[in-house]
Amino acid sequence: MTWETVKRWQRPAFGLALGLGLAGVSTWIAFHGGFFAINNDGEIHLARMESIYQAIHAGRLPSLVNFIGYSHRGTAMNAMYPWLTTLIFVAPRLLGANPMAALAVGFFLLNTVTLAGSYLLARQLTRSELGRWLGVMVYQFNAYHFQLMYTRVDLGEALGYAFLPLIMLGLFKIWQRDWRGTLWLGLGMGLVGNSHWLSLLLFTGTVMGLEVIRLCQGRIDWFELRSLLMSAGLALISASYSLVNSLTWISHNRMVTPTPSLIPLDPTTVWTRLLQNDFSESANGTHIGLAASLILLLLVSRLFSATSGPWRGWIVGAAALLVIAQNWLPWRDLANTPLQLLQFTMRLLTLVAMGLMIGVVLYFEQTRLPTRLTVWALSGFLIVIALTGVAQIREQTQTAEQWADRQPLTSGQQTRIIKDDRHYLTTHNYQADLDAMTMADYMLKKTDLTNVPVITNAEKQDLPVASRLNKLAVAFDSQAAAQFQYQCANDEQVRFSSNQKHAKLVKLPVVGYHHVNYQVKVNGRTVPYRRSQGQLLARLATGQNQVTISVAHNTKHGWWLCLSVLATLALVVGLVWLRH
Repeated sequence: MTWETVKRWQRPAFGLALGLGLAGVSTWIAFHGGFFAINNDGEIHLARMESIYQAIHAGRLPSLVNFIGYSHRGTAMNAMYPWLTTLIFVAPRLLGANPMAALAVGFFLLNTVTLAGSYLLARQLTRSELGRWLGVMVYQFNAYHFQLMYTRVDLGEALGYAFLPLIMLGLFKIWQRDWRGTLWLGLGMGLVGNSHWLSLLLFTGTVMGLEVIRLCQGRIDWFELRSLLMSAGLALISASYSLVNSLTWISHNRMVTPTPSLIPLDPTTVWTRLLQNDFSESANGTHIGLAASLILLLLVSRLFSATSGPWRGWIVGAAALLVIAQNWLPWRDLANTPLQLLQFTMRLLTLVAMGLMIGVVLYFEQTRLPTRLTVWALSGFLIVIALTGVAQIREQTQTAEQWADRQPLTSGQQTRIIKDDRHYLTTHNYQADLDAMTMADYMLKKTDLTNVPVITNAEKQDLPVASRLNKLAVAFDSQAAAQFQYQCANDEQVRFSSNQKHAKLVKLPVVGYHHVNYQVKVNGRTVPYRRSQGQLLARLATGQNQVTISVAHNTKHGWWLCLSVLATLALVVGLVWLRH
């Protein structure tokens, strides 16, 4: 190997090592000590991933209803919540890792994708290696990103956050008349579509907003318009499996949506938590962290002295979105509009982080100011804020677990799950955690909502109240379900036992979706069933009954899955081929 070859590969090797190291640090802080601080949202994803793992491990297509978790009611989570990109958490299990190790590896891969995507975007914006890495640090280590991953544990939204840089990379390339931007934008949008519908809507609105601004500036031409339309087509093909599943389910079933709410950030709460570096879960107090806030404030102050430069628009946009997300605006009056799909204005902080990253990179590209000391100092500040915030949450969770360990177990309890906002997840209680979690989202809705109160605008700004009222619309007889004892479940079926005094038609403790082929077996024999008031109904015999409920696979879903996977792989291969 010649010295010229060593020099040529020295910078890429250093960048790769640095990126992997940063991904490792970002993951280690949440898993060291052998536990993970998880919440209800995180449990939702664990149950989905367990179902997907079991199906693939058995050589089956994952079922669109989930008998694992969610009280084993067969909720349509896989149908309504895209799951393809969560394979980065499932793949380590398939390779032999235990559930906790697989979760840690999945987060490592998630952080790696976020770092890689943000670096590719930064490389498009500047030739300065220091400027690139400073932008990467801002996007990776702002506090909102770590709260999204490790406080809210919203893996779908975190995946959307990871793929947003690819969308922006595609846009910048299109704006510079590079037709490869069409592939990048299509790939990014397709990946988000296979991760999180709400993020897809938010990012689509963002792209449309940016294009409207360019239209007003007279900067759109036919090349740009054609590239955008082609990207949209590629994204639809890439996300076709997830899209068809959700649309099919929506067209045949009236389901309870996730809690309708529109909760803005409260400046007082945000300021207090910002100064305390508090990362605990809060609908109205989430923040981007002291380090990122000071960087944004510094660049906002520079707007008054630097009168030109492309960075100005991005900083103005980031600052404007941060202001819009606060409760200074009449968000309550908008709670009955489609904006309630947003649920929390804190979701706009993803766009704030992206705008800040782009603004930082472009500012330093224009001013040529990023000295090595500046980059190291700001990066260190961002990393310390992010890591100490997560460490504080873990300490609180561990303290609660130690307190619980001193309490006696209740009768029949084998393992202790702290059913609080957050609890201590380990390899030992992982399965018990999946069995304990419940939720009402995407269950069938009552046909008669006369006695179900309408959630008012004011109630939609109080999440516990809105959640409680939303559950009243669920068509499910919990008292009848309590007569059944859960036995076991896997990715495609669930088994209950029930002792009946008389032979009669009984509501089974499973949601009865339309357009789904179920099979009901009682004591090993297939019996007819029908749907009634949101559940399956079947005749049980006198005495002890073993009831097994399963779903038949639809081969049509397999073809859509193949199309999505092949389209995504084709985009990736095409970009790699064009690169070399």
